Amino acid sequence: MRPARVQQLLLDAAAALPGASAKAFADTGHTRHPYGVALDIGGRTSRWQVALMSAPGETWGTGNDDPAPVLGEKPPTMEIPALTGDLATVEHALIAQLLATDPGEIASVELYSDQTSPPAVGHGATIEWHDGSRTFVNHVR
Repeated sequence: MRPARVQQLLLDAAAALPGASAKAFADTGHTRHPYGVALDIGGRTSRWQVALMSAPGETWGTGNDDPAPVLGEKPPTMEIPALTGDLATVEHALIAQLLATDPGEIASVELYSDQTSPPAVGHGATIEWHDGSRTFVNHVR
């Protein structure tokens, strides 16, 4: 899995959310993080950085071609909440829509706002993929 591909999957998922529009960071002038999406809902923008940890043993050669998808058992879907500007709601809606469109590449998802002791970023998710890679989707300012 490559971060550009995860970014595109999030953009596709966000496009299916009613009343939302999304752009890649590069298309918004946000240059602090190379990969991520800016999600506009009701006049409020939230930014979600994409960081990735490669699958064990995976090397990034001279090309950045994505390896073939690895499919497996899909995790449980989540209900897509009505969108508000609340970050926890946006976090849930974006990840729930991503799960809804996943063909089986996602092994598990952990939402930060659902944790008893959320990480410092507060909102986002860790996504485990069946190829062994991990994606960290973090809310950034």
